[in-house]
Amino acid sequence: MTQPLSELDIIFPHLSNNPKFSSTLISLKRSALSIHNRLNSITLDSKFVTSVSEAYQLPLVANERCGSWYIHPEKKAEGVYFKSTDGHMSQWGFSLRRLNLQLLDVVQKHGGAVVVDSTRRGKSMPDALSKTIPIWCCVINRTLFGTDGEHAMYTPPQAVSSSEHAQISSKIDGFVQQFLEICKPNVPELRAKLQKPLRPIWVTQQSSLPDPPTVFEDFHPVVLCTASRRVQGAESSEGGYVQGAADDHEAWSHGLTPPVFWKNKDLLMSASDEDAPAIISELLEQAASVRTSSGTTLIKPTSTLYIAATQNIDLSGFDIVITCTPEPLPLESIKAAKLKHYLPLICRTGKLGSRDLRTELSLLPTFLSSLHFPSAPPKILLSCPTGTDLSVGAALTVLCLFSDDHGNIDLSTQRSEHDIDKILIKQRLSWITTSNPSLNPSRTTLQSVNNVLFSGGNAQQMRAQITDRMHTAIKPLHHHHHVPKNIFTALQNTDWKFHRTLTSALPTHPSGTVDGTATFTPVVVPTTPPTLLYAEQGEFVTDTGLTFTARRKYVYQLLSEDEGGSEGVVVKFFDDEAVPRGSGVGRNGEGIGGVFVEMGDVVPGESGQEVMRARNKEQHLCAEDLYTAAWEFGAGMVGKEGGVWWEVRYDVKGPKKDYVSRTRYERVKNEV
Repeated sequence: MTQPLSELDIIFPHLSNNPKFSSTLISLKRSALSIHNRLNSITLDSKFVTSVSEAYQLPLVANERCGSWYIHPEKKAEGVYFKSTDGHMSQWGFSLRRLNLQLLDVVQKHGGAVVVDSTRRGKSMPDALSKTIPIWCCVINRTLFGTDGEHAMYTPPQAVSSSEHAQISSKIDGFVQQFLEICKPNVPELRAKLQKPLRPIWVTQQSSLPDPPTVFEDFHPVVLCTASRRVQGAESSEGGYVQGAADDHEAWSHGLTPPVFWKNKDLLMSASDEDAPAIISELLEQAASVRTSSGTTLIKPTSTLYIAATQNIDLSGFDIVITCTPEPLPLESIKAAKLKHYLPLICRTGKLGSRDLRTELSLLPTFLSSLHFPSAPPKILLSCPTGTDLSVGAALTVLCLFSDDHGNIDLSTQRSEHDIDKILIKQRLSWITTSNPSLNPSRTTLQSVNNVLFSGGNAQQMRAQITDRMHTAIKPLHHHHHVPKNIFTALQNTDWKFHRTLTSALPTHPSGTVDGTATFTPVVVPTTPPTLLYAEQGEFVTDTGLTFTARRKYVYQLLSEDEGGSEGVVVKFFDDEAVPRGSGVGRNGEGIGGVFVEMGDVVPGESGQEVMRARNKEQHLCAEDLYTAAWEFGAGMVGKEGGVWWEVRYDVKGPKKDYVSRTRYERVKNEV
């Protein structure tokens, strides 16, 4: 017998086939929360926000990141970061990380401000407006005007119960004490910005706006504007209107930002939901292509520490640049800026980069403490792809290690890990976030900073890693200035005296010193690159008192870019058996043996241009022994004013050898 139709069959006829009812509701909700509906709701709410600004004749300040969507960029006076979580039940707090003192500058200039935020359906206003900012206003008032209790805390009675209000009020004086003790604000300077206390005023779309504008004699108004109207039912019942449409924009915006939205509002509003993602992607690419480096931020109270995004970065005028990027900066950019000190911290993007930072940051203290600026503090730039995360972590490390409480940075004085605590880190972080509210490091980045600051590090190991980084990552600045050729020329234009120390870890190999002379004799061989025959003779005195004569020969050759891939110096063995004893290299290259060590790129040493350094490109295996070489050259060796000297160190490891040989060569001055 046929069953009669039910109400369910009429309203949702497809449900007679027994699909999940929830799939229909999900489909309806997605339709109501479409990109078009969200952007349209934002546009409608922005008109109300503008009317609030006009009614109170006060500038608009966005509580980032939601608030910026409701304010046209041309009307946005400032941005602040007040977290709703600091207003959650039993979690009330005054953020020492984000002091938001830039809001006082707006109040000083205009007499007050309108702070804009919104929240999703179910609430009349966000906790940031109902509790977090009122807490902040009360703490600032009592800090600047006294803690005698006269400056009460104000909360909206329709959103905050009397019991919760009382519990929050009991914590205010504790927040004031933390602010003063940990952040150490300049109270007289802040007090000069306010002629009277701050007072929060709440405005929603159900509020009556003043007409004409009200004059506030006793306080500076901080108008807390909830942009969206409150929705009681589901989104589908509102004809496409979405309360708090900008909230959690990461989940729906496809990367769209408020500036890009407002610049292209008409185009985006006319696009279908199917076409919107592709249009947004194209607009974001266009915005990225025209982005400039104007976003460089000076971290106050310092006068020399800056943070910027890496794209189109301007290096000119900086003494030290540190980047946190997957790849080092192009050599052309470094050369064009005449940059002397550059350290790339190799970090991937996103969360992976924050994890990489834990290892990379350990290089930073040793690198900076090795630099010397006796006349004036250096101008330092730290950069990462966004300019708001990894570079902030690096800047925080610099501030904790090298700055005093007044913001003076001294690289010659590094704070010990025993003198660093969480209070110091919070204080230095507040300098950064106050200088620019958008500088918002992730939790993982901050954890990496803490790991480095509290764990210290092996300075000698860090120096070796930094030297390796300068060789393998930077592709040194002076490579194209013919430094290897200058060194090769300097070797043959003078006689040398040398002093060598040999330190052996094994009793079978003697330790001691060698003093002697060395010469570099030019050799002309048609089929080989420029060649010098190195010959030394000296007296070896062992630690046990034995003395004997030491002689040695090597062959030095200058490789051109065509011959060796890059211009450089290679040291080869000299084969005595290939030529008559006592003679030099044969006419056809007899005596020139295999490669001993090949000098890598020559880069500035720890003291900048005064010393140049190099390491061998690869460790050399001689029989069973492994050789590692490192060189230092005085300025006079590379065509500059300064000392004519050089040093070479060999580290030798093997089953029967374990020693270090250090030799310093100095020019023999001709006596008249």
